[in-house]
Amino acid sequence: MKIFLLLAAPSLALLGCQQTAKPKKERPVQIDTMQLIAPPAASAVKVASNEVNVVRHDSTTYIRFNDCYFSLDWIKPEEQRNDFELHPDTLFFRLENNHTIEGQMLAVTAGEAEKIKVFQSYETSAVIEEQALHNWKHYRAAWETLHAEANNFFICKTYTAEERSRFPATSIDVLQQFVKRHYPAGMYARVAQLDSFPTLPVKIAISRYYIKLSGIHKDSPDKINKLLVIDVPFKGKS
Repeated sequence: MKIFLLLAAPSLALLGCQQTAKPKKERPVQIDTMQLIAPPAASAVKVASNEVNVVRHDSTTYIRFNDCYFSLDWIKPEEQRNDFELHPDTLFFRLENNHTIEGQMLAVTAGEAEKIKVFQSYETSAVIEEQALHNWKHYRAAWETLHAEANNFFICKTYTAEERSRFPATSIDVLQQFVKRHYPAGMYARVAQLDSFPTLPVKIAISRYYIKLSGIHKDSPDKINKLLVIDVPFKGKS
């Protein structure tokens, strides 16, 4: 029976150096300074290929790319978009309603890698009520380096109101014509009478986060580049 090794939750990892009782059904394995566990086989969810696995426990999602491991809260894999043949180093996720990655602790372990760096970026979109216009204009922020708070632990960046409102220069006329061509008449009716951009019910908001990990293998010059793409839902957001 094949067993997948996955990151322990951050709270377990922080206690890994202490002498604590281990759960009877878990088999701890030490990789770098992170404690990994082998969960029951039934909890392992295959995503795209045998080299990628995603397991969700309570609110935390554990991600494995080959020997690279991540854990983050409140994200769920988008199974229809995840295709390891088309996107061999990328996984797509969706945040749960009313949650964010900002301020979260991201745990990272890369077994046979060194010079590991973690970066974060975001994208803004025009949002009409509960729908982000992903196929229209966007502002894409530059990559910013996340610095480790502790060995293998990073805190995701929190953005200011000014950063959240960044968007390419445009006009309400351009938006109205785009919505008229590509969206139902009901949505066009919501924007047809507006005379400036953005004006409610149109707003600018972060619609997608990006987490990138880069490094090289210890025994070869091969580079490691992994990307998590995390979409933000707007239905139910307060």
